[in-house]
Amino acid sequence: MASPSFSPVADLTAYCRFCQKTLPAQLDRSIAGNGRLLDKEATFEYFCTKCRKTFCYSGKDLLASEEAVKKDCPTRDYIPKNHYVIGETITHKKFKDKGLVVGKDKGVPTRILVQFEKSGLRKLVEDI
Repeated sequence: MASPSFSPVADLTAYCRFCQKTLPAQLDRSIAGNGRLLDKEATFEYFCTKCRKTFCYSGKDLLASEEAVKKDCPTRDYIPKNHYVIGETITHKKFKDKGLVVGKDKGVPTRILVQFEKSGLRKLVEDI
């Protein structure tokens, strides 16, 4: 059975490792794993609007374009065992701060980069 089609957001706020800043990024191209259907398993290449360098994310790590247009997207409380997507807003109880997920670091455990309103850029673990 085929996975449903997936369309990520075209513009997002992401952490650029080259500029060392959180900046706007735009979707450059999509690479379907099976060559035909874009789904959550596909790879999506974005570029930094300042330096034009590219970086890739899996569809599993991106907010779908349909979810991004919803006006009442509630913020989720940060819990290390949960999975988060880029573009999602989270609340950290210990920091007493709200932030936007702007990037991911692969590894064990996976880490998310969150741009908090008061605390700045922080790395947090996920999927443990």
